This record gives sequence, C-alpha cells and structure tokens, in this order.
Amino acid sequence: MSVPPNPIFNANRVKLGVMAFNCSHGSTVTTVPEAWPMTWEGNLALARLADAAGFEALLPVGRWKGYGGASNFNHRSFETFTWAAAVGAMTRHAAILATAHAPLVHPVTAAKQAATIDHVTGGRFVLNLVCGWFKDEFEMFGAEWRDHDRRYEHAAEWLALVRRLWTADAAFDWDGEFFRGRALWSQPKPVQPGGPPVMNAGSSPVGQRFSASHCDMNFVMLRQKSRDADQAQIAHLKTMAAGQGRASRCWIHAYVVCRDTEREARAALERYVVAQGDDEAVTNMLRIFGMESETLEPGVMDAFRFHFKAGHGGYPLVGTPEQIVEQIEALSAIGVDGLLLSWVDYLAECRQWIDRVLPLMEQAGQREPFTMGAAKRAPMPP
Repeated sequence: MSVPPNPIFNANRVKLGVMAFNCSHGSTVTTVPEAWPMTWEGNLALARLADAAGFEALLPVGRWKGYGGASNFNHRSFETFTWAAAVGAMTRHAAILATAHAPLVHPVTAAKQAATIDHVTGGRFVLNLVCGWFKDEFEMFGAEWRDHDRRYEHAAEWLALVRRLWTADAAFDWDGEFFRGRALWSQPKPVQPGGPPVMNAGSSPVGQRFSASHCDMNFVMLRQKSRDADQAQIAHLKTMAAGQGRASRCWIHAYVVCRDTEREARAALERYVVAQGDDEAVTNMLRIFGMESETLEPGVMDAFRFHFKAGHGGYPLVGTPEQIVEQIEALSAIGVDGLLLSWVDYLAECRQWIDRVLPLMEQAGQREPFTMGAAKRAPMPP
C-alpha cells in the first residue's frame, strides 16, 4: 500500500503549526481573562480549524503540573498520546504530534502508542521527543533524575529501541545500558515506512548533537540576539545534521499579536505581558530552565523574561498582517522551515490568522493555496 508523505514534509516554504493548546493558558503566562481556558471542545474546534486551513502540524506540550503563581500556568493539560489519537481521528490533513518524556514512558509502550496513532491518522503521526528537564515532574513519578548529558545518552538508546520495535520482523532481545528485555515485539508496525519522523528541541551543545544525529526536525529556541546570530544558529544545526547524513528541518515557536495597526498590537502585547503578566510563574519557569535544562545562559534568561510571559520564550510576530508576513519572510531567509504558533485567545486569533495573514503568505510565495485532499507534497526526506 502506498502511503502519502507525512504532511509535515510538504512543499510549502514556510510550514505552519499550532502548539500548546492542550494546556491551560497555552503559551502565555498571563492573567488576562481571555487567556486560553483549555477545554476539549476548544481543542477540537481549534484542531479542525487549523486542519481545514492546511496547517501542517498540531503539537501538544507534555506537561504534568503547573508553575505556580496567580495563573498556575499549564496546571491543566491533556495527556499527549491520548490527545493525539483523538485529534487525529477528527482531522484529515495536519501532522499530529505527541510529546514523550523519554524517562517517563517506556519505549515498548511508546512504540505501540505511536504505531496506533499512525494508523488512526493514516500516516500523519510525528513523535516529539523530550529528554527531561522539569525535576518537579520527575518527582511525581519517582523517576531517576540524571544529569544533563546523561539524559541524552538515555534518550538515544530509548529512541533506538523504539525504532527497532517499529521495524523488526521478528522478536528480539535487548541488552542495553538503560533497557533490557526478552523477545521484544510490537505489531502492527507504523503506517509510515521506518516509523514516524521525530522532532526534538535540543538546544545545549549536547542537545544539538543529539538532535542532529537522531532526529528529523529541531524545535529551535532562537537566541534573538541579532539576525546574524539567529542565522548562524540555524545554519549550525543544519550543518551538524548534514554531517550525520540527515536532512534536519528547523521549526520555531512564534507567539502572535496581530492587530489593524502596529500601535494596537504593541498595546495589546503590553497589556497581557506587562500589566497582567504572571511574574511569579515566569520566575519559577526561568529558575527551572536555568538550573535544569541548560538551555539558556543566565544573562540571556533575564532578557527572555518578557518573551516567556508573552509566549514561553517564543519568537515575537507582532504588528499588522502585512508586517507579520514581512517578519516571516525574514525568518524564512535565515533558514526557518516551520512556525509553531500560539496566541492569547487561540480560537479567535487563529481565525484572524487564517482570514488575514494566510492569504498574504500565499501572495508572498511562502505557501501554496490549500484545498483539502489536493495539497502539494514534496518527496519524503532521506
């Protein structure tokens, strides 16, 4: 049976996704009343809206507890594999991701869950692999807390075992450093030959090497020091992957504030970040990122405080629809392949994006017009 290429690899120069809408407040650390309340009805409505507009990816965040503060940011969340199966059954086009924390999900379980969702979606599943950084969540599971570099060694074996389960024609034994098992087997195999593609957000030097060596996409947190620095960061990641014989794609998270005028957009941003941002929650987040993930240097973290409240450290797309499309063009020029978007009011602002930004992206040659079932797709990557 011929399987169409995963939509996450289609021919659009700038691919689009929506992220974090399986969690309360999504990506905005704020107390404004319109912040995302996170209901199943809202999740399903947003997923169908983005899917019908041709978005390539729907990404849930793996979260088990909140960050405190007045908002207790992300304290309510849907588990990502069951979420992906349900959303996948209700959509037709977009790639559906699930986020797996390698130390918290056994690879035999993850391999079966991923294969199940790949069948539900007809080959649209993508695995977002996280190596672990939120120590408070590990304590909920009583899971072993490894040092930073060791987590990536564990994840490499975890992923190798999952991929073996996806492809092995016969039962096999596994005697690794972290996992052991006898007569391991998983059936049915995924719909996608060789198994679903894998995304990873490794940002430290060790994380970047892991992503380049083992994954198909890097979920990049741009440092935002300068355009040249961002371009160098993307180029470095792609060069590392090419050196491993892999064609890695670079996606970023972007938070969006789009209004009729730039002044209105800046005022809206100021309102939800400065006037009503949750400083206690974001302080907790920055402490965890700095102490646990080694993602950002201490000096950079202070500069990111605003961006964490605005959109979990994402890249700002702020202004009129025309200005936002210009900003996207600049991101594409430095090598960004895809944008995972978030808003304060996901449903209303996603509709606004579809109505006012998406047509301008098509006019700029960033995307092709979309018709369900007739989207142009590039060949599967090597």
